[in-house]
Amino acid sequence: MTKNRGFRMDLHIHSMYSGESLADPRDILETAIERGLDGICITEHHSLYASRPFERLKKQYPSLVVLRGVEISTDAGHMLVYGVDDTEWDDWGNSKPVNGQELIDRVLRLGGVAIPAHPWQVMESAGNQEGLQFTVDERISTLSNLTAIEVCNGKQLGHPSICEILGAYAKQMGLGGIGGSDAHAPENVGNAYTVFKTPVCSSRDLVKAILSKMYYPQTS
Repeated sequence: MTKNRGFRMDLHIHSMYSGESLADPRDILETAIERGLDGICITEHHSLYASRPFERLKKQYPSLVVLRGVEISTDAGHMLVYGVDDTEWDDWGNSKPVNGQELIDRVLRLGGVAIPAHPWQVMESAGNQEGLQFTVDERISTLSNLTAIEVCNGKQLGHPSICEILGAYAKQMGLGGIGGSDAHAPENVGNAYTVFKTPVCSSRDLVKAILSKMYYPQTS
């Protein structure tokens, strides 16, 4: 990490172990290094256990910090969970969507953080891509104890106004704003990421950094 550019970390990546991606883990790690990232977090759908193969593989890539989280479906949309371990989490919420507030509170009790992923929705459409208008997903407005939201998601790069809308909402609500590629293929790793002020070398570091709100989302 250079002094001026911050610690670059893609906080939302899926591999072949997610069940919705064909991305080989080794290709993900190599692409992350090629893109100049300092770290990544693997967030397989519904299962924290699913990403355990990365624990063995990451030892071969000492220049890259590799952490593991999970993406869970809730009645308030998808949420990214960071800072919980396999035994404590025990793949809670892997069978059906859970209550969003219950998820946030459970993660807090375990010392982690839960962050709404891509919390936007189409407001109206003129019938073509240029006519699309977006707004914040109203379901997150009722949630308490939020720390941050995902402001920049790699899949929304074709609509930069989404980042602006979510960024404005986060600022208004006093929330942090993270970035993640939501990559399901290696070539998309690093399309969006989070720039932290200080290095993030462990799950504890990540939780502490997110709580500090000393970071910002970035797109490539």
